[in-house]
Amino acid sequence: MKTLILALVITIVTASGMAQAAAPQHDMSQMAMQPDVSKARHQGVGIVKAINAKAHKVQIAHEAIADLNWPPMTMWFALHNPLPKDIRVGDAVRFDLMEGAKQQWMVVKIEKK
Repeated sequence: MKTLILALVITIVTASGMAQAAAPQHDMSQMAMQPDVSKARHQGVGIVKAINAKAHKVQIAHEAIADLNWPPMTMWFALHNPLPKDIRVGDAVRFDLMEGAKQQWMVVKIEKK
């Protein structure tokens, strides 16, 4: 009886290993990755209306941003990096936006126009 149980266990383990070996393997390193559209950059142009360096935010009255279907408006944006020292309230700027955590729009690049 013990021999029969032992033979059954060996058969199951062997069959399991062979089934796993026969399973197709995928090399994921060769697959093209789909771009993450939520990480796309969008460009805008506007005027700096206010700066809150402590909160790492800037308020910009921007022109329409066509690829986001945004009309011209004034908005506060989080800053990914500190604001360049040469940018002041009233300056015309070009900026790049990305959608960050919690659907918060973040300025990832900004420069004088």
